[in-house]
Amino acid sequence: VSAMLEEKDRMLGAIGHDLRTPLAALRVRIESVEDDEDRARMAETIAEMNRTLDDILSLARLGRPSEPMAAVDMAALVDAVVDDFVAIGTPVSFSGEGRVTLSVRPSLMRRAVRNLIENAVKYGGSADVRLEVTKEAVAIIVADQGPGIPPDKLDAVFDAFTRLETSRNRDTGGAGLGLALARAIVREAGGEISLANRAGGGLDATITLPRRG
Repeated sequence: VSAMLEEKDRMLGAIGHDLRTPLAALRVRIESVEDDEDRARMAETIAEMNRTLDDILSLARLGRPSEPMAAVDMAALVDAVVDDFVAIGTPVSFSGEGRVTLSVRPSLMRRAVRNLIENAVKYGGSADVRLEVTKEAVAIIVADQGPGIPPDKLDAVFDAFTRLETSRNRDTGGAGLGLALARAIVREAGGEISLANRAGGGLDATITLPRRG
């Protein structure tokens, strides 16, 4: 079984390399496009394809994560992710109730938080992130001001490649992998993700991680 899993990892690596090479070539070629708007649109399409490839490979490898568990300051982790968005001018804010350390896989957990923020910004234009700590758990809440999700679709959007009809346009497209990957990462860490529409409008996406020991 171990040999089969190692072979699968090698195949995934080869597939990823084979797909990234033409994408990199396309990225170079579009630099010759004179129209700034067309060039920017093409660049974003290529970036979206790269993100989709990353998500597919990450989902496939989650059963055998190579990153070790580490004791992580969760407020610092979330703050660093938010800073990445703020640095490029994306309207994302963060507030926390204090510092708490959990044992997680740092880069994977950052990916989960990043995916929720990207989702909030994509559909709501901005994201307000907060950290809430209780004796039993740590909650990372990502709130947006978007249209929300129909109640009967709140669980379905976590399925890989599932997208709501309203997202199927050039501005809010995507393969529908971000939430699926985020949930897989959080569940692997022993936690859970939930979505809830707020009464006044907007959506709360919440990562809940148990405090052990």
